[in-house]
Amino acid sequence: MNPSPTPTVLVTGASRGLGLELVRQYAAEGARVIATCRNPAQSPELAALASVYPAAIHVEALDVIDHSAIDALATRYQGQPIDILINNAGDIGPRDPNRTRLHEQQFGTMNYAEWRRVLEINTIAPLRMAEAFVAQVAASQLRQMIFVSSTTGSNVEGLYATFGYCSSKAALNKVVTMLAIALKPQGIVCAAVCPGYVKTRLGGNAALLGVEESITGLRRVITGLTLQRTGSFTRYNGETIAW
Repeated sequence: MNPSPTPTVLVTGASRGLGLELVRQYAAEGARVIATCRNPAQSPELAALASVYPAAIHVEALDVIDHSAIDALATRYQGQPIDILINNAGDIGPRDPNRTRLHEQQFGTMNYAEWRRVLEINTIAPLRMAEAFVAQVAASQLRQMIFVSSTTGSNVEGLYATFGYCSSKAALNKVVTMLAIALKPQGIVCAAVCPGYVKTRLGGNAALLGVEESITGLRRVITGLTLQRTGSFTRYNGETIAW
C-alpha cells in the first residue's frame, strides 16, 4: 500500500491528551488533520496547535454521542477521502482524581446511568463514526479505521473490577473484529490499538508512559497495518494483545 503524499486524518477527542498529540504529530509530518472535540471554544490547547499549523489542522465541533452531528459532519466532508479515521474519543466513567467514585463501577454499587453513557462514548460512537465515514475512508489510499482501545478490555490482561470502562472496551474490541470482516471487501483495515498506561487526564498521575512516546509508538503501529492484519489488537510498542 503506497502512502498518500498528503494523507487526511480524522481524530475524535482531539482537545487534549492522546488526541491532541495525534493531531500534533500528524500535522507536523505534513498530514491534513480534521480534529474534532465537543467544544472547540473551550479547548485552548487545540486552538493553539491549530494556530501553529493553520493550513493543516481543521477543527470541528463534534459530540460523538450525537448521531445527527456525526451525520452532519460526514455530509460536510462528503466526497473528500479520509485516509485514517482514528476513533480516539473515550471516557473512563466515574473516577475522580482521588478515586472516591470507583465504587460506581463496581458490583453492588453500580451507577447504571454512567455505565450507559460510557458505552455510548466508547463502544457505540466508534461504530457510528465508521458507518458515517465509510465512503470517505474507502475512497482514500490508506483506507484505515483505528479504534483506541485498552487492555482493560482483554479477558487475558484486563482483570479489573471496573465494570463500566472494562466492558465498554471489551465490546469495542468485538465491534472491531466484526467491522474488519464487514469492511474487508472494500479494502478497509480496521484495528484496535492500546496506547498503554499514559499520563493523561484519563490515565492519571500514576501512569508511567509519556503521551509523546505512546503516540509515536501508535503511529508506527498504524503505519505498519495491512489488510492482512485487519481485526488485530496491538499495543503501542507493536506487541499483539490477546483478548
